[in-house]
Parts: sequence; structure tokens; C-alpha cells
Amino acid sequence: MKTSVTAPVLLISAMLALVLFQRVLFGYAVYADEPDSAYIIYNGVRYLPDRFFVFAFISYIFAFVVPVLFYIKLFKSEGYTKELYFRLPALKNISLAFYGSGALVSGTAAAVSLIYYLGGSLDLTEPVIDAGGNPVYDISAVIAFVIIPAVCEETMFRSVLPREYEKYGALFACVISSAAFAMVRFSFALLPVYFFAGVILYIITKASGSIFFPVTAHAFYNFFNLYIWGRFSNVLRFEQNRIIFIFLSAVIFIIFLIALINKIEKIYFNKSYHGEPVHAEPEGKIPARIKAVFFSPVLIAAVIIYIICAATA
Repeated sequence: MKTSVTAPVLLISAMLALVLFQRVLFGYAVYADEPDSAYIIYNGVRYLPDRFFVFAFISYIFAFVVPVLFYIKLFKSEGYTKELYFRLPALKNISLAFYGSGALVSGTAAAVSLIYYLGGSLDLTEPVIDAGGNPVYDISAVIAFVIIPAVCEETMFRSVLPREYEKYGALFACVISSAAFAMVRFSFALLPVYFFAGVILYIITKASGSIFFPVTAHAFYNFFNLYIWGRFSNVLRFEQNRIIFIFLSAVIFIIFLIALINKIEKIYFNKSYHGEPVHAEPEGKIPARIKAVFFSPVLIAAVIIYIICAATA
């Protein structure tokens, strides 16, 4: 069994591109010495709007779009493009996106709230981005931080990376793609939260056979974080509200998760009933698969890059 090398290489290229653009080149867009100029606030730092959105767009192009196009071009002759989930899902399964979005948002809200309750140094009460009420900047923010990330990241983390690893089994593909999705955030504290989000999005992809529903769920998740969570989580300012908020978020998550599981069961039952294949036995024994998936030198290098970047964030 050969070790998959292409996927970790794509992950490393994405991580390096994000570091280059978001930590190095973004410095040229910082608003500092022109008090009369328009600016936008992102995570407490003021940026010149035009440069800010251009850099954000270019960073996603180089981090995700270019590697994915390179991958498709490289393996086009091997028929990989037919198995990248680039097809429209059945509209009768649209509730899958709804339940998945609900589980994603409520689950991450409960998890982040619990981290905060346990003493995590997370600023949960401020908006991620402040466009100053300018509608043009607000629309640009939606495009740059809601739509584009959802499309670009899902193409890599729920299409290309799983395709590389699903030959070892869906569980391995889910773990690796979700871990990669979490690592590009360069955060130790929120690593479990993003890993959880990756698992939910992979489940939606696998059940629907398309990245359309996970793109939709991811975009909703981004919109929630960008415009709702910062204000909604103000209740966490008061200690007496935190346990109630965590409990309610967890209950809502369980409800959505049960609905999601039931929907997935129906989808696979219908596939089985109509004679469609629902499971392919991966090649190789489990120890060999573990070695091939988790002990690739390039993947280990990606983990080291993550640790260094997260530690210096």
C-alpha cells in the first residue's frame, strides 16, 4: 500500500499561503496614519477596506483554489474528477443541509461556551468584523468571509482531501480532512471545535454525495460567526447565564443531531433498497492503513507547521 503524499502537500501549500498573506502581507493593509480615511475593523485591527478585501480574496485563491486546480489537472487522466463530489445533490435531501447546519452551529456554540466557562481566554463578546455600517463593505465582507471561504475550503477539505484518503476507509478520510480543516485555523484552544465542525461537514458530504450541501452549511456557519455570534454571546458576560446557555445549546445540538442521523439512515436505506452501493471495503489491513495515513512524512511536516504557527499566533 502506497502512502498518500499529494494530500499533505496540498495542506502544507494552503497553510503556507495563509501564513504569507494573512500574517505577512496583510501588514501592508493596516490602517494607521490616516485618521480621515475609511477603515474596517477585523479582530480589533483597523484595515484599509480596498486592500483588505483584495488581500483576503487573493489569500483564498492561492491557499485553496490554485492547489485544487493543480490537483485536478495532475490527476485528470486517472478519472479523479468524477469522484470529487462535484455534482448537484438530490433536492429531496435538502433537509440534510438544514439539520447539518443546525447541528454545526449549536454544537460549536455549546463547545465554545464550555471552553469559555472552563476558563478559556476567548473573546466571545465582540463582533469579528465591523464595517462601520457601510453597506458596500458589509456586502464585501459577506463575499470575502462567508461565501468564498465556504466554497474554497469545502472544495479542498470535503472533496480533494477525502478523495485521497477514502481508499483507506471513510473513517480515515473523515479524521484527516477534519484535522486538516482545524489546523489551517492555527489555534490550539479551538482545535477541537473546528475538528468537530469538519466531522459534521464531512458527514453531510458523504451522505449527500455532493459538496453543495456542506458549502451551504459552511456559509451559514460563517455568517453566524460573523454577524450573530458576537452579539448573541453577550449573555455569557453574566456568570449565572453560562450554564443555562451551555445546556440549551447542547439540547438544541442533540435535537439537530438526532434529526441528522435519522435523515442519513433514510438516505442509506433508500440507496440499499434501490441496489446502490453504500460501502466499499478499503484495501489493506488496519495497521497498514494507519501507517499509510498518519505517518506520512509530509503530513508530519504539516503538523509541525501547525504547531509552530499556532504557538506564535
